[in-house]
Amino acid sequence: MTSSTRLYGGSVLTPSGSLEQLDVIIEGGRIVGISRPATRTRFDGASIDVSGQIVAPGLIDVQINGGWGFDFTGDPTSIAGVAARLPAAGVTAFVPTIVSTAASQRVAALDSLASLETTEGSATALGLHFEGPLISPERPGAHNQNHIGMPAASEIDTWTRERGVAIVTLAPELPGAIELISRLAAYGVVVSAGHTACSAAAFAEARAAGLTMVTHLFNAMSPFSHRDPGPIGATLADGSVHAGVICDGIHVDPVAVRLAWQALGPARFVLVSDAVAALGLGHGTVPLGDIVVTLSDRGVRTTDDALAGSNLSLDQAIRNLVAFSGCTPAQAIAAATSNPSDLLGLTDRGRIAIGAIADLVVFDRDLRVDRTIIGGHTAWKS
Repeated sequence: MTSSTRLYGGSVLTPSGSLEQLDVIIEGGRIVGISRPATRTRFDGASIDVSGQIVAPGLIDVQINGGWGFDFTGDPTSIAGVAARLPAAGVTAFVPTIVSTAASQRVAALDSLASLETTEGSATALGLHFEGPLISPERPGAHNQNHIGMPAASEIDTWTRERGVAIVTLAPELPGAIELISRLAAYGVVVSAGHTACSAAAFAEARAAGLTMVTHLFNAMSPFSHRDPGPIGATLADGSVHAGVICDGIHVDPVAVRLAWQALGPARFVLVSDAVAALGLGHGTVPLGDIVVTLSDRGVRTTDDALAGSNLSLDQAIRNLVAFSGCTPAQAIAAATSNPSDLLGLTDRGRIAIGAIADLVVFDRDLRVDRTIIGGHTAWKS
């Protein structure tokens, strides 16, 4: 007989975006019941008192390069090591990100994902995010210029959702990019504009071809001008594209975060960590692909002083978004749960609903993670 667990007394984040006093019942790793306290009857399973706390879906990070000393690009086998640590930040699912690198490393990453074995209570890897190599050499950020360019057609043939590719970031203005967008979209891959100097017209062409996301809005892309709006203006003026934002106060000024929030609205703003191996560590050097980057009070940077990802945890990004934009806690949590879930086309994650996977986070009044539940079992407790 399958045991049941009930969370009671908390404010539950509903799919409508409201916080309501509800009980959540879990059985067999899924949510099987949501009821109001007034309808509470005798319960024979385990009960968890979450009074005064927020019960939210598990967080989903669609751009994370590593953490705790692990770098996915250089060592794809390290995905399991990070997956085991992410529940401490409330992350229950993630998209391991591979920056521009040799084709052999992307193959190794796909092979590692296919054979991934994680410990119980680890976050779920939802597929890979290939950030490059088809990015603009004018906007490389921390990517190694030697690896930038169009992949071989034989490699692209393997970039399908079934094979394990969830997201591809590319620059829409580059030769062959529009055709590649159409092809990847047909394969079920989310295509994102990033590391780009594209015009608003090129962005519109990419959108028509199937592009649905923008990677770390404002960063590694040509700046906005009222006569040349570029990718930033095109994104903010768009009616449906999702945009990832690194909300650490270093990559994007809080005023720009507030601007993006107001322009995109609460349904299209996606919080991402863009965390590298420095996540969870102190100041010092860590790998990012085949380069070395340094964490200091000024963030994670290359030897040329370019920003190179972050040491931001996704739960901290939620707290920052509330502080920077003035949005509600429920809206900020949705930017790391239902919004990335909708972007990826997932129907059983990122929301608290009957039949959904029982990946949950319990936040305290300060939006700090008190408990993370994965598949109905407590994976981490403060």
